Amino acid sequence: MLRAPDPPGTGPLSARLVLRHTTGMIRGYWNRIIIAAFVFFVPTAALHLFAEEVHHEYAETGGWDRYLLLTAFLLVVVALRFLGEVIFAGFLDMAVGDSWFRGEDRNLGQVLREIPWAPLVIVDFVVVTAAVVGLAFLVIPGVVVYTFWGLAGPVVVQERHRAGDGLRRTYQISRPNWKLVLVLVVIPLGIEHALAAAVYEWVDNKGAFAIMAGEWFVAATMLGVIGVIDVALANELMARTPLSPTTAPPVHPTRS
Repeated sequence: MLRAPDPPGTGPLSARLVLRHTTGMIRGYWNRIIIAAFVFFVPTAALHLFAEEVHHEYAETGGWDRYLLLTAFLLVVVALRFLGEVIFAGFLDMAVGDSWFRGEDRNLGQVLREIPWAPLVIVDFVVVTAAVVGLAFLVIPGVVVYTFWGLAGPVVVQERHRAGDGLRRTYQISRPNWKLVLVLVVIPLGIEHALAAAVYEWVDNKGAFAIMAGEWFVAATMLGVIGVIDVALANELMARTPLSPTTAPPVHPTRS
């Protein structure tokens, strides 16, 4: 099992150091990333395709009861897809980041038992919603949201914060290092969205199998790489930024 040559917080902080951690994690744990991407994205993509087909086929042929029922089913599937993305990010934190930085090896079952579900889902929903609203009206507010709070997921998972404390802690570690977060997190995320949209458009008319394969490819490559960068950067920033008096203690002791 590969491990980081030095613990987080060692040596000067730089983009090169974060990317060195990233390449080490990808090289050492690429199989976990690929398998997790399949588990968390392909079944929900298949369910989404089925839900859309059923909704399109039957929603308009019945009364309001059927329409509302099928719409609710579609919304549940969309929520499951969002949950899959959240869990995938948490998996990268615990099954890849912990192995690389701390030598703590976890399988999928252990991750699902130990992941702080509620805070992680809440902070992801808050950050994504705020960023989407900001990007819809003006680009700069959305960029600011991702710059200061884009690392909230890894922070909540690693330090076991509640949602509000996790957002405050994320701002604490990101504000002094906003340029590094912008370069390593926000800009790559924008590039990922553009490339993923191109992949989805290319597979859109090629059948269900191609669509699910495209979903797996995007998750295993683009989302996987960005997720690992987030893990590497968050660990380095947390190790270099002590908890302040304004940040409540973690729900569980910080892993060292």
